[in-house]
Amino acid sequence: MNLKRLNMFSMENKLVGWLRHVLTGVSVLLFIVGCCVLGYMGWVLATSITVSRFLSGTLIFTYSVLGVGFLFFLAGLVGWMAGATEVLCILRLYLTLLILAVSAEIGGLLALNILQTRIDDILINGWAEVNQGTRNIVQNSFNCCGFYGPKEFAYTNYPISNSCYDTIQEVNSENFNSAQQLKQSGCGAPLKFWLNDNKAIWCSILAAIGGLQLMCIILCIHIIHKLKDKAGYKRTSEKKRPNDEKGAYSL
Repeated sequence: MNLKRLNMFSMENKLVGWLRHVLTGVSVLLFIVGCCVLGYMGWVLATSITVSRFLSGTLIFTYSVLGVGFLFFLAGLVGWMAGATEVLCILRLYLTLLILAVSAEIGGLLALNILQTRIDDILINGWAEVNQGTRNIVQNSFNCCGFYGPKEFAYTNYPISNSCYDTIQEVNSENFNSAQQLKQSGCGAPLKFWLNDNKAIWCSILAAIGGLQLMCIILCIHIIHKLKDKAGYKRTSEKKRPNDEKGAYSL
């Protein structure tokens, strides 16, 4: 009977060890995602005028992306430590962070539906809060200028970046001349069309991240229960050991 229990105990140890490696790997992936999001937002804030408005409470897009990035970063870091150490208190903290992260994400989606926020509103707020480097990437990729077009620069003091111009080569009989022509189309419509055309891709990525979080919650609960059973078995064996020794001496 004791041999059977020892075999079951060793099998449970192997199972917990395998699940621990899976939990560590997924946590490292979430940690990397959080680092990428925080790194991008740090670059945006450091190279744009929005850093002076950070404490104004009006940068909804910036706060939301930073919050998501920080949740991924913190949960991934704690999960990394929990999987590597198998400490119950760290595992419980990781489980709490995962539940809070999933609850915040579900609450954010419900808030967007209740407020009837359209994708146009998200793009407008995002365009207003990102840095010029991000806008240059979009303007070069979609061959556009500004969100609504170059007319939005008419009554502002903001300079028009070089990404808003097309270089045209003029061929004369004697030499080549290059001239710059201002792009007339805005980036709002191409961005919306691009998101709609690639909806399956980015929805799959978001669903995969959410699935990884749910998988971490299940793994964390399972490992916590296995570690509790392991601790209970150790306490029971330690209580039985003195009695077994007394019986051996009496014989």
